[in-house]
Amino acid sequence: MRLLRLENFRHIDRNKAGGDAYLEYGQQVIKAELIFYLQGSDCLNIRLGRHDTVITTSELEEFLKECKSDLRKQIRPDVERIRKERKENMESTQA
Repeated sequence: MRLLRLENFRHIDRNKAGGDAYLEYGQQVIKAELIFYLQGSDCLNIRLGRHDTVITTSELEEFLKECKSDLRKQIRPDVERIRKERKENMESTQA
């Protein structure tokens, strides 16, 4: 199993973001929602949300354990981007 791409990275809550992960699983591409717990521009933890039923939850959780540090590094630019967008939106609504 390997991560192909991460799409629709978005703020869910003040310190929580979500994204749709597309993974190669055998000959299939599966989709799983990942939930990222943030502090500043750092990702503290990654949890599994809804996912295709082709794969078991335990298999996906094991995959997350194996590649958690790589995912954290990979999403850092996206975290900074959505934080900046959120700050700009808050400033424009207050003006």
